[in-house]
Amino acid sequence: RDSGKISGFFLINNKNIKAEDFEGYYLSSLLPITKEEEYPLWKKYHDSEHFDNMDFLENAREVIDLLKKEHELVFITARPPEWKEKTVNFFRKHFPNDNFEIVFSGDEYKSGKGKKEICDEKGINLIIEDHHEKCKEYASQGIKVILISQPWNKNVEHGNIIKVDNWNQIPEIIKNIDNKK
Repeated sequence: RDSGKISGFFLINNKNIKAEDFEGYYLSSLLPITKEEEYPLWKKYHDSEHFDNMDFLENAREVIDLLKKEHELVFITARPPEWKEKTVNFFRKHFPNDNFEIVFSGDEYKSGKGKKEICDEKGINLIIEDHHEKCKEYASQGIKVILISQPWNKNVEHGNIIKVDNWNQIPEIIKNIDNKK
């Protein structure tokens, strides 16, 4: 997944779902389904025009434009490999003049290297994340994490995790981290 998460709302089984409804990261925390039953729902969303018209969270695109001026950005997503074409098209649509590296980790679908392993290989020491379990994993292994607050990660704490309420806070935090090096 990228920073786009669930923007706005979508309809599942005749239930209108908004991002703020999520108490947990997975649909199974919101709907009476198992984790295994989630994939067909995500696949249906992926195949829909809603996925094709998905946008970034508020101000994310502008902050990415600012960060790319001074930093090499690598987008690591846990989306399944079969979503690669649409994901790459999403980035081309929003950043037509940039050639960002987009890596599909396989974290969620056990189909490749995990984000932590990718970070190690690429020398990445800072990651922007919103997955509650993954950010704790990265932080405990020495990676600084900027955690974008969401209902499902409000109780996450660790010395290597810096919580933000929105994307506008991120450039100043990165600047402060850079200044400490």
